[in-house]
Amino acid sequence: MVRRNVTELRAGMVLAEDVMTPGGRFLMPKGTTLDPGHLKSLLAWNLPAVAVAPTDGEGAAADGPGPVAPAAAAPGGDLAEAAEAAVRERLLWLDLGHEAGQVLFRLALEREIRRRVTTQEAGGAGEVRGFDRQERPERTDRPTRSDEAAPQPLASPEALLRDEPKLVSPPEVYLRISEVLRDPTSTVEDAAASIRYDPSLAAKLLRLVNSSYYARTMRAVEGRFPAKVDSLSRAVMVVGARQLATLALGVSVLPLFQDIPPHWVNMRVFWEHSVGCAVAAQAIAAASGRGNPETAFVAGLLHDIGRILAFKQAPAHMAAAMRQAAAERLPLSFAERDRLGFDHAALGGHLLRKWQFPANLEKMVRYHHDLDEPLFIEEPAVIHLADGVATALGWGGSGNRHVGALSPAAWEALGLSGDALARMVPAMEARLTETMRSFFPDRPGPL
Repeated sequence: MVRRNVTELRAGMVLAEDVMTPGGRFLMPKGTTLDPGHLKSLLAWNLPAVAVAPTDGEGAAADGPGPVAPAAAAPGGDLAEAAEAAVRERLLWLDLGHEAGQVLFRLALEREIRRRVTTQEAGGAGEVRGFDRQERPERTDRPTRSDEAAPQPLASPEALLRDEPKLVSPPEVYLRISEVLRDPTSTVEDAAASIRYDPSLAAKLLRLVNSSYYARTMRAVEGRFPAKVDSLSRAVMVVGARQLATLALGVSVLPLFQDIPPHWVNMRVFWEHSVGCAVAAQAIAAASGRGNPETAFVAGLLHDIGRILAFKQAPAHMAAAMRQAAAERLPLSFAERDRLGFDHAALGGHLLRKWQFPANLEKMVRYHHDLDEPLFIEEPAVIHLADGVATALGWGGSGNRHVGALSPAAWEALGLSGDALARMVPAMEARLTETMRSFFPDRPGPL
């Protein structure tokens, strides 16, 4: 082990000890292989030196980018402190004593510092979304109403859905795909034909199946570098008929949720959050063995569609909910229950049931904020954690500014460790960028 000045560090070096901030807070774990983002974070904290594993001379890091800029040119501690304040506000309701909370705090802080450094280098003030207040509010099982007048809670999710005839009748291609999923005798060609009916949908799915995620799967199965998937029949062979049809089912309804006024939510940012939750859910399902990864992807993609519907059908209620969430520093789902009488997850679940989505997928959406309700929580727990990861790390947003409390029962049901979650996140981020390009090729992401 050797101690090196932070300005002497190179990408590829490995930390020999946990790195702590000057205030004694945990920053990076022992064993971290440094990349350029880590180097910027260490500079931002103005750390004098850190312990790294010895290398065989300078050649051990020869492929790195070379020495980073001197500390005098690095952002100061104020930037790092502001980043930490923003992250602590975002994670206000998360138990930072839990191993999952510790991991999400560390990963969120690294990425918040990185975003602020990048913004500052681009000529901005180094400020991004977040809050500066750090005191924790008094928490109750049900938040109290603010004094501001607001509409009375709604009767039920079903009543809200009756007022939106457009959403009661999903696209024709959706109905065709649903028939394939419900018919146990459906063939590979049946699945391909149902998707081929919509050329735009087919193109999106082919881009998705040609992503690195499925390329790795094909290499593992076939033992060779796969050729490009250029037909739906081949895509069905790669992913599986029912799995591809499930993916198509979710993607086919996305155009119904594009016309929300920007003063409610930026739809580009909304879909970044949804895709972030989807790729996290797919990875978590695969790693934990809790549910089908493709089903988890679609559930993550659609987990907040109830919020879009609420913005459209109950704007006064949602305005009151957003005001309450901001004033009382609550997760938005808490305020939704107070103002609407139910939250977006319950509303989204009712919509998916009306559309006859697979029951397990509907349950994953309906209960991802209410894990006390379902008899078996393993599949909803996947979306519960994935949503927390996407919100904590700032992948887009759907109007919610705070990560909800992580259910210990959900964490236990998934059987993951904090280290395992941390190792998955870089691949999730890469997949987020790739999937955004698949869905929105003219507007790649993330932001």
